[in-house]
Amino acid sequence: MSHLDYAARTFGLDPRAIVHPPQAVSLPLPEPGETLAVIGPSGAGKTLALRACMNAHNGLELPTLSDEQLDSPVLALFGTQLPGERVLRNLARMGLADGRLWRMRARDLSAGEYRRLQLALALVAESPSRLLMIDELDAHLDAVTARVIARNLCRMVRRSALRLVVSTHRPEILPDLQPARVLRIDDGIASDLPAPPPLEIADEIEFARGRVRDYARFATWHYLGGGRPGPTSDVFLALHERRAIGIAMFGYPHLLLGARNTALPEFAPGRIRAGGAGGLNANVRLLQRVVIEPRFRGIGAASRLIRYGLENISAPIVECVAQMGAFSDFLLAAGFVRAGEVKAPPSVRGLRAFLRRHGIGHEALLREDLSDRLAPELVAELERHIRNVVRTRIQTGFGSRRKGGGLPDGAARKALARVGATPGYFLWRRAP
Repeated sequence: MSHLDYAARTFGLDPRAIVHPPQAVSLPLPEPGETLAVIGPSGAGKTLALRACMNAHNGLELPTLSDEQLDSPVLALFGTQLPGERVLRNLARMGLADGRLWRMRARDLSAGEYRRLQLALALVAESPSRLLMIDELDAHLDAVTARVIARNLCRMVRRSALRLVVSTHRPEILPDLQPARVLRIDDGIASDLPAPPPLEIADEIEFARGRVRDYARFATWHYLGGGRPGPTSDVFLALHERRAIGIAMFGYPHLLLGARNTALPEFAPGRIRAGGAGGLNANVRLLQRVVIEPRFRGIGAASRLIRYGLENISAPIVECVAQMGAFSDFLLAAGFVRAGEVKAPPSVRGLRAFLRRHGIGHEALLREDLSDRLAPELVAELERHIRNVVRTRIQTGFGSRRKGGGLPDGAARKALARVGATPGYFLWRRAP
């Protein structure tokens, strides 16, 4: 680490008892992929240290949202209602990738979700050479959420080779944050502390079998909403302190999935039509749903839960249809490989053709006045296409949000999710 010496300043909570630091503080600066944690009591000078770093090195602070931004839909803060791959990936990695949140205004987020939103906004704006500054990382967060956010940050810093300087008054989150250096500041005097041994809150998660009815508690957090998937064979739960915080559901595969033609030729649609359905159902399972409670996202809980499920199902092959990129990191971490692409279902192709035929862009589905701009018979046809798309079972990607008015908000959002997605086919095989 390089160092920054910043000039002595006066500070303190009580203006009648101003503290003059005896000497300038030497502040170590993190290298890419490293974190410096600054700890100390309130009023000790932590904020001053972070300000010095930011001013000297063009650091980036977490954005503070204005009243106007707080009243905006979450996605609108990223400059578009239909975000690109980078925005989607960062939202997913920060635990914000579900339709429930994307229908909400920023003002309606919990303290933990708001902090995740700030981090996602900063991550989109960052460049690896800049320092990211977070003052009082754990402010207004309960102990568990603070630990999860710290671990989330640790993964983000290492994945993106960021340089992070963070202050906290909670030393207990440092094992999850895993800083390269820890600096304690008290009354303007800085001292190095040994970095604590690493700890992962995900290691505290246990796993057990569940039941199909357990999905009801998690359905609201999935972008497909409350509808259940097709026939289910196995359900597994992730538990923290004996409370379910995640669910993974495995079921029987779609019989005539074209992606198997090359990835699993022994179970290609042609063979299934010729009487091979029995072998397919005996040897292949479909990963139908994986939902983690938002509070515990971004720490690897989904991939751990999937791996537990893969170890405890009877079938040697598991397939999954999912959006490539932003929403598939957890599949790759669990041991899946991308084995092909999935053709959009007829309902999606029908909606795309309707939009092209009438010159309607995808983002126009989010407009409040769309119904007013179309003839009544076209509105009815559009609603029919949207209903057909929403009823399609295949899991394909990401959610978006419509401002309201005219067509039903939830239906338009789910239709947009599938029209804009490029689904990928993922496969896992048990090692011999």
